Amino acid sequence: MIKADQIRNYPFFTNLSEADLERVAARLVKRTFAKGAYLYYPGNPSLNMYLVESGLVRLFFCNTQGQEFLVNLTGPPSVVGLALLMEGQARVMGAAAQQPLIALSLSQEDVLHFMKTSPQFHQNVLVEISATLRKLTYQYQSLVMISLRGRLALMILYLAREHKQMEFELPITQAELATWLGSSRGRLNRAMGELQRLGMIRVEGQKITILDRQGLEKLTEGIAPLKM
Repeated sequence: MIKADQIRNYPFFTNLSEADLERVAARLVKRTFAKGAYLYYPGNPSLNMYLVESGLVRLFFCNTQGQEFLVNLTGPPSVVGLALLMEGQARVMGAAAQQPLIALSLSQEDVLHFMKTSPQFHQNVLVEISATLRKLTYQYQSLVMISLRGRLALMILYLAREHKQMEFELPITQAELATWLGSSRGRLNRAMGELQRLGMIRVEGQKITILDRQGLEKLTEGIAPLKM
């Protein structure tokens, strides 16, 4: 059984009373997913939300041919699958384990119950949904206002911040990165080559090293990397 102390530091549970923490913890289920396993697929019913304990989740859209289009990568302590839970709608996006994943699952029934019985839990749900809307607006803003080269620079800065270092392994393929940035792989390769020729980054396989952070920041046209 999950204990209150195990979930106390999740932002999603901020300011919950001790009694509420214990009630929520008792209803959480720990689940493990192998790399590539699906938490849910587009079109599935919205039955659970997940809190990422470790690993990385890939969020994606899917076309009628089954091709996946990366929307976001998210790790601990993110919440996944909350947005449509209250309405019981089918999933619009899918979620899969990009890396081996451990997540805490809370059912739709429990989420709705705690929203009715705990004003603070209700408030936290609204804050989380607002944050999700802000992230989607931010992604749309970057697609509309920034060139592909600028979007690539922004994504490299974001990934560097998430890794807390200027050198990191790209956790996805370049084809996945291209869909994330709203581009083709060919155009992405040309943009990546331009950043290398300008001396801003070095690319060795999946490893990216930032050589000129200020240069990358100038390409983003004033839009700062947002935690996704």
